[in-house]
Amino acid sequence: MHTRHPLHPRALAVPVFAALATLLAACNGPGYTNGSGGSSGGVTCGGTYSIACPSPTVSITAPTAAATVSGTVTLTATAMAATNYGLTIANVALQVDGTTVATVTSAPYSYSWDSTTVANGTHTISAIATDSAGDTGSATPVTITVANAGAGAAAAALGAEQIFPAPDSKAAGTGRFNVQADSGVLSGAVTVSGMSARGVAIHEGFAGSSGETLLTLTPSARHADEWDVPANAVLSGEQLAALAQGRLYVIATSAAYPQGEIRGQLLPDGVRVSFSGLHASEAELALGRQSAGVAAATLDARAATLTVHVNVAGLDDATGAAVAGSEGAPSAELARDSVDMGHFSGALAHLSDAALADFEAGRLTVSVAAASAPQGALRGALAPAAARGD
Repeated sequence: MHTRHPLHPRALAVPVFAALATLLAACNGPGYTNGSGGSSGGVTCGGTYSIACPSPTVSITAPTAAATVSGTVTLTATAMAATNYGLTIANVALQVDGTTVATVTSAPYSYSWDSTTVANGTHTISAIATDSAGDTGSATPVTITVANAGAGAAAAALGAEQIFPAPDSKAAGTGRFNVQADSGVLSGAVTVSGMSARGVAIHEGFAGSSGETLLTLTPSARHADEWDVPANAVLSGEQLAALAQGRLYVIATSAAYPQGEIRGQLLPDGVRVSFSGLHASEAELALGRQSAGVAAATLDARAATLTVHVNVAGLDDATGAAVAGSEGAPSAELARDSVDMGHFSGALAHLSDAALADFEAGRLTVSVAAASAPQGALRGALAPAAARGD
């Protein structure tokens, strides 16, 4: 009877390491080719002895997430292959809503995309990179908003109620504007009544906010109280996007009200605005203060976005503002202005079907809290946005 002796570890190591050496020699040999057929030194991928290589990486660098765009938009991606494995980027497919709009074979991976080929609203931009071994990598999609204005783009109804605090004026005005989407050329006029206007200008800003002057209108030679858009006035791509969102307004000034007597938003089809008064709560009334506020709402029905600007006065200890829906719906905090402490806003918030229904039914409310009334000093329902003033 023979005694079976266990194998010494060294007896196993010799054939195992010999086999591994043979494998590595085959992988690293000068004649070894990778999966794409090209020769390379060092560690390679594919071939008879496959070694998994990292997939290429790709990311969208333009436009940025949540950007609002119009007209021609530059789509840009960066991509990187596993260069330490001898791989390169073969191409990058740029995509809009999952459909490839361009395949670029060399850096920079950019393409000028015509955003007028899709409907206004939210869209996703992504990219797929393919390396020289045929492996692919996908970018994280970026969501943007397309807002292209069309011809006969906007009308405006001017009134004192669109200014805060509202001037004591019964003046009124109307505006008619046309814009060419391809060139940005703007034309139109504003007619005022019940006031002696000293100036009329178009500014950038949502209802309830103020912004810089874009165009100064000129007195008309045809009619008194009419002001014309200057000849050859052109809106930039960003200004066209602002117009499409309802983010341009016209304001008329007078000697009595040099900062503005009447104002109106330029509203394209699908964009509506409303102004709602905020009223003091019982806790606020008990303090005997003369506080008041106005909430301005801008609804872009095409993109399903809501912008809210809240202005309050007589509430020096205001701590925050929020919009809330029907019972059980979460509230959305509004950001406080860093300069005007009585101004709160939330821009271009995407509405769910339930939130849109709440808004249209007048069930969205705005509340403003104060240190002296933490449960709410001012409150009011957002009125459903009215159609543009045609």
